[in-house]
Amino acid sequence: MDQLTKNIIAILRRHGRISYSDIARELGTTRDFVARTVNPLIQSGELRIIAGPHPRVLGLTVSAHLSIKVSGNIEPILSSLEEMESLVFISVAAGAYQIIAETGLPSMADLGQQVATIRAIEGVTEVQVLLYERILSSFFLGEEPESFDHNFDEVDISIITLLQQDGRASYADIARNVGLSLSGCRTRVQRLLESGVMQIGAIKKRSDMTDDLLFGIGINVHANQTDVTRRIGEEPGLEFMARTVGRFDIIATLSFNSLRDFNQMVSQLLALPTVTFCEQWLHVQIVRERYDRTLEHLKVSAG
Repeated sequence: MDQLTKNIIAILRRHGRISYSDIARELGTTRDFVARTVNPLIQSGELRIIAGPHPRVLGLTVSAHLSIKVSGNIEPILSSLEEMESLVFISVAAGAYQIIAETGLPSMADLGQQVATIRAIEGVTEVQVLLYERILSSFFLGEEPESFDHNFDEVDISIITLLQQDGRASYADIARNVGLSLSGCRTRVQRLLESGVMQIGAIKKRSDMTDDLLFGIGINVHANQTDVTRRIGEEPGLEFMARTVGRFDIIATLSFNSLRDFNQMVSQLLALPTVTFCEQWLHVQIVRERYDRTLEHLKVSAG
């Protein structure tokens, strides 16, 4: 995949409904080129553009990163993990831990129960838990809103449901399905996006990880974290960053074209006076990357 295509996808990750014309202007190319690049990827299933509701509006108030160490055959362990619906991300990793996962649950008690269940899987020798204290940047969420004051109704839920299937569905199609005027539909969608309860972005199929290298880093700092988060935030391949409670203070996920580029960034991080430790791992196979969570909690709230 050429760099221009990667740049187009990077924009769509964060702004799934941006027009092809706006992408073309930002990257100095033509609308036709953007359309000829994106449309075949969507039609083939290589790229999906969908809505992702914020976990907290779904009642999932506890989010955590799980590092899992295993012994023996990894496949049965992965199969057991795939049965757990709350795990939105599962990958096979090269590093100190062989499996990396992300979970979202209603309570700390639920998290404790899930960790105990994972530890009981045959072949699992260790599970390390990192609680997300605050999400600073995410594939869908951007910086986590301070609070949510959006009151959902059935129309909101219908709109989110449609956008979970096709994040670039036209306002006309959405309006026709939910019984709103075109302007009313546009206002509703913009309000959902601006409030932070929903984001729309692109997910690229990358189970074989042949195009990009996806790395994870865990960092410990003393004193102020600003220099570290600012430096990581400068990377165009940043997909996730959070302040955490556990063995790391900051955790991040980033994609790079080469190991050399990643090593250069790590060296720059280690040169910062506030950084005391940095652990790295490589995601070699993405088993699950899912954001289309059930809206059952919203339906209960709206009811």
